[in-house]
Amino acid sequence: MNEEQENEILAISSIYPDNFSEIETIIGEEEENDDDFDYQDNDNQYSKIYQVIITPNISCLDENSLEDNNNNNNNNGLIIDTSYDYFIYFKFKYTKEYPSNEPPIISIKATWLQKSDQSILLSHLEDLWNQNELVIFQMISWLQEESIQILNNHYKSIKKFSHYHLKKSLNSQQLNQNQNQIENQNQNQNQNQNKEKVPTIYTGQSVTEKKSKFQAHLAIVHSEREVQLVLNQLLSFKKIYEATHNMYAYRFQLENGEINEYYNDDGEDGAGDKMLFTLSKNQTKEILIICTRWFGGILLGGRRYVHIVNTTKDILNLYNTNSLSQCSLEFN
Repeated sequence: MNEEQENEILAISSIYPDNFSEIETIIGEEEENDDDFDYQDNDNQYSKIYQVIITPNISCLDENSLEDNNNNNNNNGLIIDTSYDYFIYFKFKYTKEYPSNEPPIISIKATWLQKSDQSILLSHLEDLWNQNELVIFQMISWLQEESIQILNNHYKSIKKFSHYHLKKSLNSQQLNQNQNQIENQNQNQNQNQNKEKVPTIYTGQSVTEKKSKFQAHLAIVHSEREVQLVLNQLLSFKKIYEATHNMYAYRFQLENGEINEYYNDDGEDGAGDKMLFTLSKNQTKEILIICTRWFGGILLGGRRYVHIVNTTKDILNLYNTNSLSQCSLEFN
């Protein structure tokens, strides 16, 4: 552990004396696997794992969002059952090059967090790290003050677009009821969708860095209905539906000559805007591109945007050069 890391640990343990703990220290022996970290550090010197238990600020939630066992509501935002533990368990681990060249390795867990919720929060935490800067205190503060507001806004916004993105934090009974409702909706939608022709979906080569995988898909569309058909088709595949993010952007020309364009970050803040900029720069008039990311457990920082933009450019280049035959058709 370098001097900056030691100083940061001293500061964190002083600021959060009752909530900070060192939960694993194995030096000189083979490190046991911690399920919270999808990462193995071969240097046992850096095998210490630290945890801070965070009480998030839930003041932004209205009464309908604060669930109890006798209350069943139709709130479209984030739902937290306050009769249970709603702490966020934030774990972190140092890499040899932190903070100079690498971010820390982190994980977050809570009884009310869905996997998709974790990914959204981790994406925001990625944005906090800058080279040569200590970031743990900033991450803890953000989780404490901003995380609930971000998730609540996310659920309210995605509810307006597609039920496929409806992943509320419910107790087990409500979750089962909600899942049955979604399955029934899917069956009805698939029956209707079979009567309509879904545009062909072309899937490009995947790119992987530090166990995070990125893959772009392209479809030729001329209406918002065709956009929805493509999204429904992709999300009907478990592999895509369970991905961390499915950000997308589309741009097509209307009959009156105007351009209809839109993007959705799907929790990866700033990604959709960069994808749409790429489409606009290429003056596309009939294209929808979805970039799927499977988070590998290791923060990439700004590198993730490089892969999102590059996979978007690569598959768009195949379209521009009439080379879409090189793509996979596995999701049709």
